[in-house]
Amino acid sequence: MPARLSLLSKWPVLLLCILPLAAVAGDRDVVARMGETSLTVAEARSLVQQNPSALRSAPDLERLVRTELIRKAIAGEARSQGMDKRPEVAALMDHAADQALVRAYVNSIARPARDYPSDAEVKAAYAASQDQLTLPARVKLRQIYLAGTDAKVAKQAEDLHRQASRKGADFAALARASSQHKPSADKGGEMGWLPLSELFPGARSLVEGLKPGEIGKPVAGPEGYHILKLEERKAPELLPLDQARPLLVNNLRLAKAREIEAAFLENLLAKQPVAVDGIALADLLKVSAPSGNAK
Repeated sequence: MPARLSLLSKWPVLLLCILPLAAVAGDRDVVARMGETSLTVAEARSLVQQNPSALRSAPDLERLVRTELIRKAIAGEARSQGMDKRPEVAALMDHAADQALVRAYVNSIARPARDYPSDAEVKAAYAASQDQLTLPARVKLRQIYLAGTDAKVAKQAEDLHRQASRKGADFAALARASSQHKPSADKGGEMGWLPLSELFPGARSLVEGLKPGEIGKPVAGPEGYHILKLEERKAPELLPLDQARPLLVNNLRLAKAREIEAAFLENLLAKQPVAVDGIALADLLKVSAPSGNAK
């Protein structure tokens, strides 16, 4: 279903009219309409609650609303043609409704208490998770990048390295003028803070031997030459508790929810054990197995 909806969201925008909340007198609770199909404020609010990431930007929210309205329109057309009355479709709809009900019910049961975890539990988790909460060694770099790995590009890189290494040279200006990696070139070659471990091997070995302010000799990467200037470096450091707290709280609540859910299911199965008729299943397999000897 999500894959189909993502395709539907690419339909021409002329199919859909997005309306401001008060666009139509007497219809103030409608946020969008497609022909006879509409989406109300309450429906849109529920949709956003299920998809909070849509609040990141107006285009994301509009895309979500468009997709939902198209889904409603198609469902309405299918019902008008009696599709929902077909036995096989009705069975699928019943199953989907049961799945939604089960998910909502189990989620309500497994939801941890509002005050969980306590401050003491967060601090204990912080103490036990310091390996995972330690930021790796990082370096702040500038670069001049030349695409290509042939001898001509290698010579150009050497020439640029000599220019950048001259006393009083402006590395940032040279990067803007010569680097072929536009995102960093536009910022004077600035690449920001990068984990040392994420650099390709040649660049990592080079940078490990540089002091802040030094420029390394051109190093060949998979697709071109990099002239790297080390600006700053940071040793591995533990993420402060106040910054780690949201992640820790979320992880603890998820773990508690899984624990509550597992206990609920274990208790349910203890009260109502599952009994499976193996003979009936074997007969079902025989009936359902494809005929012939195709391999």
